[in-house]
Amino acid sequence: MRLLLIAMPWQGLDTPSSALGVLGPSVREQAPGWSVDELYGNFRWAEHLMCASGGAIGVADYGKVAVQVFQGVGDWVFAPALYDVASYRVDEYAQLLDAQGVDAEVPVEMQRHSRTFIRQLAAEIAADPPDIVGFTSTFMQNVPSLALAREIKRVAPGVLTVIGGSNCDGPQGPALHRNFDQLDFVISGEGERSLPALLRCVAAGASVADIPGLSWRSDGMTVTNPPAESSVPFGVVPAPDYDGYFQALENSSLGPGIRPMAVLETSRGCWWGEVHQCTFCGLNGSNINFRSKAPERIAHEVRDLASRHRVLDVVMVDNILDMGYIDKVMPELAALDCDLRIHYEIKSNMTREQLGRLRDANVLFVQPGIESLSSHVLRLMEKGVSSAHNVRMLRDGMDLGLSVTWNILYGFPGETDEDYQSLLRKMASLEHLQPPTGAWRIALERFSPYFDDPSIGFMFRTPARFYELIYNVPKGELYDLVYLFDGSTRGIAGPLEDDLKQAVRNWAEAYPRSTLLYWIDDQGRVVIEDQRASWPEEVIELDELQSNVYLDLFQGAGWEGVRRRLADGGQVVTDEEARKILRYFVDRGLAFEDEGRYVSLALEVDPYRRKLVDGREVAASR
Repeated sequence: MRLLLIAMPWQGLDTPSSALGVLGPSVREQAPGWSVDELYGNFRWAEHLMCASGGAIGVADYGKVAVQVFQGVGDWVFAPALYDVASYRVDEYAQLLDAQGVDAEVPVEMQRHSRTFIRQLAAEIAADPPDIVGFTSTFMQNVPSLALAREIKRVAPGVLTVIGGSNCDGPQGPALHRNFDQLDFVISGEGERSLPALLRCVAAGASVADIPGLSWRSDGMTVTNPPAESSVPFGVVPAPDYDGYFQALENSSLGPGIRPMAVLETSRGCWWGEVHQCTFCGLNGSNINFRSKAPERIAHEVRDLASRHRVLDVVMVDNILDMGYIDKVMPELAALDCDLRIHYEIKSNMTREQLGRLRDANVLFVQPGIESLSSHVLRLMEKGVSSAHNVRMLRDGMDLGLSVTWNILYGFPGETDEDYQSLLRKMASLEHLQPPTGAWRIALERFSPYFDDPSIGFMFRTPARFYELIYNVPKGELYDLVYLFDGSTRGIAGPLEDDLKQAVRNWAEAYPRSTLLYWIDDQGRVVIEDQRASWPEEVIELDELQSNVYLDLFQGAGWEGVRRRLADGGQVVTDEEARKILRYFVDRGLAFEDEGRYVSLALEVDPYRRKLVDGREVAASR
């Protein structure tokens, strides 16, 4: 019997599907008698758009839509294919996008082509029908998958359909099954065991009533089995097989314009979230329990992916790095004989020594979850770090040559105008460090503490407005179906919100031409060269006391700690002397301060340092 696994839009064109990569080997190992084929519908859609538009809609346009998750653009594009109409609520949706500052022209043009694409792809599948078609659905893959499943059922009604993925977690999976008859089965939860079990039952004509988390039909009514009692241990999760993706890329006319990356999952859940889940985060879904892959597997799997597919970029899709890997995995990655560029999500309070070990292991791209430079707002998030930690991360990451991706979030219950007014006063001192990608109001996500406990901030919520322009289902069903919700506006708004966004843009504009460097002269004193865009160009020579204080601030310290360390070194200073020095550093933009914690901002002088600007390396000095 044959299973066809499909990754629909809006799977990234430059990365294989992690789900397909592990589900294929899982089926081959656990469901004898089943063969597995893969179809990367994302490539086929991008090719179709290129051809149908005469080249006007290209890879870059696909990429822009693929990241517009918080407006649901990708799902809306496929609504005509789901409902078998020529277009679907175009004027209303275009107005919604316009109100959010998003250009609707390309999505509207894309929508014109989605129904034809789905019909052609379904006809191709029906020409040599598999026994089961399986879809993986994350973020905006729901409607493209539902549309194709519907058309497959129309032209090949004997083909069974199953869908799984994060869009099926919790109540979302049963809601999908209740509202869309084209889905025979929906798997909620991890699929490495459930999908092979389903295939074994189908092949044997056996009952599926014991498969954990499975939604199915009995007498036309949805039945949802209880969820699994425990998480899938990583020991049974196979190494990913991405041959299907790289073969599809090789066969695609888009191939020459795409630089592929491999993806690898080394953990699931969040060890921080098990104790203090970030108030706004629902990314781990209903299963936040942290578990990680055996350390001895990781370097071996990375090397195999790099050599087999001839790629240098490896993206770890974990939500957080297992800190045990610093000692157990990074030395083995460092010993690999290839110039890799590994991406990892990390905690922002990692030390410089730990970051150095990441760099030595070719973990060159990090996403530390900084989210704010206000200690008060970080406490509202339950982040477990201070703004001093976050600024130190930006400085040390820059010093060590890491690319640090981060953004600023706002809109938290309990935040104040002063939290952001204070930050705005400090931003110019940071413009030599890697800027945030933007400043965004938080979304209310299913599975987040803000969603699960309305009393802590968002008492009234409704499905995000754009969903009503995509899904034609009853309102009560829509609530169970979706991931993002609208709630009352909390925190800052109006002119201050605009000022924050403008300050982030100003930072990004100043960054390519800004440096703040220091060195130690032959008398052991600190010399700072300031070439930041918003500050006067100047070489600042600190005296002995100032130098000692400045160096003491590199790990982050309060004034009492500074005074104590100076005393331990034989330098006794008064409170006023210490405070005067610290005030000078802050006023001159040489140090960052928040809630009495100070961090030095200058980078070690390095004539060979480079920085990434819009994906290109440029010199880190003028």
